[in-house]
Amino acid sequence: MKTISIKQKKVKGCNDSFFYDGFIAETDKAKLVAVGEIRIYHTDKKGNVVGQHNGWKSFDDFPLDIKTDKDLEEIGFEYDGEYYWDMNNWFDIIEKKGGETCFIEHNYKDALKTLKSII
Repeated sequence: MKTISIKQKKVKGCNDSFFYDGFIAETDKAKLVAVGEIRIYHTDKKGNVVGQHNGWKSFDDFPLDIKTDKDLEEIGFEYDGEYYWDMNNWFDIIEKKGGETCFIEHNYKDALKTLKSII
C-alpha cells in the first residue's frame, strides 16, 4: 500500500484530536490512531464542579456545546479556572512492524502529514 487508507474522514471544522477516537488511517508501514480520554469540568465561583463534558457529551450544568475547534478555543485548554481539563486526546502514529509509537500529533492535518512522510 503506497497510499493512505482513511478510516475516519476529517470532520468539517474539527482539526483537533478532541473530536476523534480510535483507528483513523493507515499505510503499509504505520497506522494512525486517536487515543486518550477527555473530560472538561465546569466549576462555579467557589470551585465546585457543576458540570462535565466527556467527549461529545455534556452532563449536568455544562453550558457549552462543543462541536468545532472554534468552540474549544472559546473555553481554552487551561487546567484551572471556570473550565478545567482532566485528560486529553492525541494522535499516535504507530509502526506496524514492532508496534512502537514513532510520532505524536495533536491535530488531524498534521497527523496525516506525518503519516504520509513515512510511506
